[in-house]
Amino acid sequence: MRQFLSAANAPPLTLAELERAQAVLNPEALALYQSMPPGDQRHSLAIFDALRARGYNDRPLLQAALLHDVAKRNIGLAYRVGAVLLNRMSPKALARWASENPESWRYPFYLLLHHPELGAELAAHVGADPKALELIRAHQTAAPHFKERNAARLEQWHHALKELDDMN
Repeated sequence: MRQFLSAANAPPLTLAELERAQAVLNPEALALYQSMPPGDQRHSLAIFDALRARGYNDRPLLQAALLHDVAKRNIGLAYRVGAVLLNRMSPKALARWASENPESWRYPFYLLLHHPELGAELAAHVGADPKALELIRAHQTAAPHFKERNAARLEQWHHALKELDDMN
C-alpha cells in the first residue's frame, strides 16, 4: 500500500535531483531514465543517493541504480499491484499469468517478470557501462555468478544494489 501511494503521488524531480542523475548518465541514458514515471525515478534516485551515502561513487553502479527498473516504465500501477498480489498468492502465479505476446493484456506481467534482462537491453542501446548492464540484468538475482576479472567487485556492488532496492 505504501509503495502504491508513493508511486501514485510522486512529484516530478526537481532540477537539483535531475542534475545528480545527469552527473553519471549520458544524454541518451538520461532521456531513458526520464521516460520512467516520477515514482520510479524517485525510487531509483533514492537508491542512488543511499549508495553515495555509503561511499559508493562508481559510475557503473550508480548507472545501474538509476536504470535498473527502466523496463517497467510503461506498466501501469494496476498491473504492478496485480503482480504483487500474484506473487503473494504463489511464487509461480506471475509466470503463469505472464504472456510474451505484446498484444495480450497479460504482456505487462511478462515485462514485470523479465524487467531485469529487458532493462539491460534498453540500457545497452543508450550506451550504459557494460558493468552497469550486468548489474541491471542481475539485480533481482539472489546470488549471481559474474564471470569477469572483477567478479568480486561486481558481487559487492550487486549486494549493495539489491539490498537497497529491496528496502525501497
